Amino acid sequence: MPFTRFFRLPLELRQHVYRSYFSALDLTYPRLGPSPLLLSSRQLHREASPLYWENARLKFQGTKQLVDFLTSINHETLSKLRHIAVRAFPFPVYRDPEAYGYTTYPFSDVLPLFPGLQLSTLWVGDPFHGKWSAEDGWGHNAAYSSVDDFIKCQGFKELVYVVENDRFLKRVRFEEISMSNSTDSTSGIDEPVIRSPQPSTWDAMMKQRDGPTASVEMCRLLDGGNRRVPLKTEFETIQEATENADEGQIEIRIKRGTNSDHVQKGELVKEWGHDLRDLFKEFTWKEIKEKQLYVEAEDDPTAHL
Repeated sequence: MPFTRFFRLPLELRQHVYRSYFSALDLTYPRLGPSPLLLSSRQLHREASPLYWENARLKFQGTKQLVDFLTSINHETLSKLRHIAVRAFPFPVYRDPEAYGYTTYPFSDVLPLFPGLQLSTLWVGDPFHGKWSAEDGWGHNAAYSSVDDFIKCQGFKELVYVVENDRFLKRVRFEEISMSNSTDSTSGIDEPVIRSPQPSTWDAMMKQRDGPTASVEMCRLLDGGNRRVPLKTEFETIQEATENADEGQIEIRIKRGTNSDHVQKGELVKEWGHDLRDLFKEFTWKEIKEKQLYVEAEDDPTAHL
């Protein structure tokens, strides 16, 4: 038998091999089926399968795909998941079949739908910035507010939020264009929204919640992500003079405090999240899609804010 010599190793060593193997896996939905390794031997399957979900990194194109997966697994499997990467598109839904308009919920309102989620790492990509995004004040504010919401969230020990540029950190202006599309018909908020110094303000919020071991760190990713330049308060950087201050993605790393309870309890970040939770109590996710209560938001996420 090909695994005879392997099974002579101590179980602890075999489990170390399984963890190392699975932690190197980057699985993209919907191809999240069992690893071929688990099909090679009954004993190996019995020993290694409990470690599969705990170590593999699961990638999702967007919020809808993540919900597709999380609603398809049982609570036991959900509680074993440890590493997820997702682009956090907004989540627009009609609150009932008779509703005239839909409500757009942020990604942070989706997490409470899945009590028991206890990730070690949640990697979140911002959908409102970058080459294919229609960047505006609404998207800037959505990205900035997402960090505020993530600091209040449960379900992860560490969250890494990546934004394509730093425009969301600066003061922004909201504008609305009338139906005439005239350049003279711009209206909205005249006064720009001024940002608090970051990451110091977010870091203070996190420490107030979880204690001194909690933190929020922010850096600029340069050289294809191989170099991290820390961002200090008031958005000052310690970049070299030859580097363009506007280049590079922004990475915000939110770390829960030591011994903090990070398990998702279903507690809401915003009060209006009750409506989304009630919708999922009344209908299954499959029924929500069949009744066309969910609105696709991935082509132009800013338009649904």
